[in-house]
Amino acid sequence: MNREDCKNEKISSRMIGLIIIPLGLVLSLISFFFLPVVGLFLGIPLLVLGGVFIAAPESKVCRLILRKDEA
Repeated sequence: MNREDCKNEKISSRMIGLIIIPLGLVLSLISFFFLPVVGLFLGIPLLVLGGVFIAAPESKVCRLILRKDEA
């Protein structure tokens, strides 16, 4: 794994999060009006999952590589 792989990993996890959040919003809004219980089980977990993907920390390998390259 090199520095470019670490950057790609970070970008891809954030892109997945940015795709999941609107999907979760749409599902939660639609199901909130039609089937509120289903909205709790589908929309809210997708919103949380999207937030986790966006805020995901770097892997330990990437932290070591980036720290080693700076020194």
